[in-house]
Amino acid sequence: MSVDQRAYWVWLQHALGAGSSKQNRILSGYRSLNDFYDAGMESWLLEGYFTQSELEKLSSYSVQDAEALLEYCEKIGQQVLTPGCAGYPEPLGEIHNAPCTLYVKGTLPDFSAVPSIAIVGTRKATATGVATARSFAFELAKQGAVVVSGGALGIDTAAHKGALQAGGKTVCVLGCGIDYNYLMGNASLREAIALSGAVISEYPPNTQAVNSNFPIRNRIISGLTLGTLVVEAAGKSGSLITAQYALEQGRDVFAVPAGIYSPVSQGVNGLIKSGAKPVSNAGEILEEYLYRFPGQIDFRDEETNVIFSPEPEPVRPAAGPLDEKEFSEDAVLLYSSLTDSPKHLSELERLTGISAPRLLTAVTELELAEKIRSHSGRRYSLPV
Repeated sequence: MSVDQRAYWVWLQHALGAGSSKQNRILSGYRSLNDFYDAGMESWLLEGYFTQSELEKLSSYSVQDAEALLEYCEKIGQQVLTPGCAGYPEPLGEIHNAPCTLYVKGTLPDFSAVPSIAIVGTRKATATGVATARSFAFELAKQGAVVVSGGALGIDTAAHKGALQAGGKTVCVLGCGIDYNYLMGNASLREAIALSGAVISEYPPNTQAVNSNFPIRNRIISGLTLGTLVVEAAGKSGSLITAQYALEQGRDVFAVPAGIYSPVSQGVNGLIKSGAKPVSNAGEILEEYLYRFPGQIDFRDEETNVIFSPEPEPVRPAAGPLDEKEFSEDAVLLYSSLTDSPKHLSELERLTGISAPRLLTAVTELELAEKIRSHSGRRYSLPV
């Protein structure tokens, strides 16, 4: 009887735990997880990068145990997605420590086909912060964007409710098992989310909500989305961890400016100083993605009451090559991929095959030579 291929990922997730990137090293050395599983302890020891705890879990938990967990999830109505499965979010698969397993209640949207924005912030939100998060989420969802957040009190709850109020889709990413009794005051909210969107976790059923889970969980919130909006955050906040993950993943960061004397202003104002785009309405976020989703984003200007859905700008052919003696190989390749129309960093990653950190170095090189133009939201074009 053949083994469900997802079971190998469940087995590996059990051993490595949440947030690991060692699956990348494994797959670079073995043709498949099946081969890695069959290789056994002697080969695992030779790899030299597993901890003693990981080795013990690799040997004590079997693929048959994982299949039993898959059967249990099916009984309780949780879908299990692993890399390579239809429905596994494409943007999430692009991050370096993508989860080996996702447990899903509800239906995940196609994140590659619709805009998606994370909204995060403090649990101890002010009334203004709650109203702001809810308003942003409402407008984003109303225009077809998926709103992603973490299901916590404060800003997260407001974001989920705003999206639902607009009749849109929202995704809640938990730092515990979906069925765990986490914030039972929000249990009905999670049920409502699952009806039109999804509640997800990389933690299997019955996993408790411990503090260390949540910072690890935050990389999924940012990894699912095009950009992360921070609404109210103190100087030390989990929301800032999510924003940092977004930057590392080559995603955008937005922030709602706050009064300098507010206890929840330090984090968001610090992000703005570091280059996050300050925004006062959903349109200022959506305008960054108009050309990635032509015809899908139509929003009404609040002052003029005019529907804004511009035609794509005319694009001239890609630029000719730079002098390779004067510029680095990355800069030459980046320049050849630019046009008059601004391209997002993630699109340039796809076109050039160069990682985001290297691309940003090349951007700086071209900026100093006045060969590139930078736009808000990590978009770049040829100079006018």
